Amino acid sequence: MGVSTSERNFASWVKLGRELRKRTVEPVHHVSFVIYFVVAVIVFGGAGIWSELRTYLYCVATPDLSCPTLASLRIAVITFFPALAGSSCMQLIWAEDHERSLRAFAFFVITILVAILLFVVPESISDKSALVAAGLASVVALWTWWIANAKQRDFLDIDASTGKKDTSGELPGTLDGFTV
Repeated sequence: MGVSTSERNFASWVKLGRELRKRTVEPVHHVSFVIYFVVAVIVFGGAGIWSELRTYLYCVATPDLSCPTLASLRIAVITFFPALAGSSCMQLIWAEDHERSLRAFAFFVITILVAILLFVVPESISDKSALVAAGLASVVALWTWWIANAKQRDFLDIDASTGKKDTSGELPGTLDGFTV
């Protein structure tokens, strides 16, 4: 049974979808990847967001000190997602020599996120609306990082059968007594 004309016409879309699914699912099986993502990207990368969120949630107003508004949290989120998405998309654009559709996808994502950034920056947009849009953009930015780094060997738990990274040492054993 052959491939239909419709399937051939959309082959690059199918290939892109397959690659995105693969890069979304496969890293879940690597403890090192998931822990790095949670600790380095979400916790430390989002430290400004967590700091502002904590200040907003646990502030106790006094006569001398008023509690912050959502504006500071908004700024933290607005600075988080473009930095993460921008670096991740640029990584995909530069690193994916053979995956043109993945490079185009990265360009598309960064274009959409820049549009969202332009939407959430003006003060005429309410803090809550801006936070919702920037929060969704942050989720896309996190997923983009995940996709961009899904094949990074440094983050993956590689099988023991592949050996160590450093292969410059001497091999054990000798060839004494071996004849051809």
